[in-house]
Amino acid sequence: MDRQMETNHRLYVSDARDLSRIQNQSVDLVVTSPPYPMIEMWDELFVRLEPRIGSLLEENRGPACFQAMHEQLDPVWREL
Repeated sequence: MDRQMETNHRLYVSDARDLSRIQNQSVDLVVTSPPYPMIEMWDELFVRLEPRIGSLLEENRGPACFQAMHEQLDPVWREL
């Protein structure tokens, strides 16, 4: 027996901190690839979001920098 399920897909490319254009409770699965804290390729993005992170990086304050980067990701997790 061949079973098929019809699905609908929409792709939004935008800032995940604001998902107001998506109806609440309408998403069953979210797959993310966020910027990862303490990975050099993402440092510039985090510094743009929070300039204090640049100072923490320059001062080699790893734990404080890691925490500050996660504080920038927290609004994304709350929105999701």
